[in-house]
Amino acid sequence: MLGRVAAVLAAAAILILAPGIAQASFTGMDSGSTSVGTMSLPAPTGANVTATCVARSLVLIVNNYGTVPRATFYDFTVTNPGGGNMKTTAGTFTKANATQGTWTYQIHGLYQASPGNVWTGQPFQGTVVC
Repeated sequence: MLGRVAAVLAAAAILILAPGIAQASFTGMDSGSTSVGTMSLPAPTGANVTATCVARSLVLIVNNYGTVPRATFYDFTVTNPGGGNMKTTAGTFTKANATQGTWTYQIHGLYQASPGNVWTGQPFQGTVVC
């Protein structure tokens, strides 16, 4: 028993009196380089949307998403007069009994830099009044 106590006291003394044991120092140097850049995605060129609202029946059809250099895919967003956004991947949007006012639609070119990292381009935009 006395041997255990002595061992514990000796270990405690070493930890208290020699704090440099847990310290480290670095003397070597190294350098590296990082390359970064930016990319701008313009609004789609040649995009075309048919937009009609007759008797409050709204119909939006993307005839052509247009072209955006380096875009890997496109989105089509419709905004109601109250400011709510609805995205559609089908390229069509219909709404019976649509809210009266100005509806806005946008097409964006998108670039997926890596999974979960998508860059959004400038919009091709139009409006229709119901």
